[in-house]
Amino acid sequence: MRHRITFQELSSERDSEGVLQEFWQNVWLDSETELANVPAEVLTGPGREFSASGAVQAEVAARITCRWFPGLQQSWRILWDGEEFGIGSVEVDRTARREYRMKCTAGPSAGQ
Repeated sequence: MRHRITFQELSSERDSEGVLQEFWQNVWLDSETELANVPAEVLTGPGREFSASGAVQAEVAARITCRWFPGLQQSWRILWDGEEFGIGSVEVDRTARREYRMKCTAGPSAGQ
């Protein structure tokens, strides 16, 4: 596992005017364990282009594998090499305690 990834979750808080602001922040498993620079294997595919909202969009598919930890949420996103990947599906190994295998996409809807 030669790559390093960071898991982020969508959070929100109200500003001084009472408007709800949403933002992404790194995930913490506990007060000492941040899910940043997590060892992983990232395999990207060739990508594709499609037309949406009158503009050409690009999308990249990836399979990301990392060691198992408790509490992974499909609503999180993954940062790797300057790209934001939305988690499409999460699979586990046969024991469900060794590793996660995630199918992800980077593009217009990644992490939204």
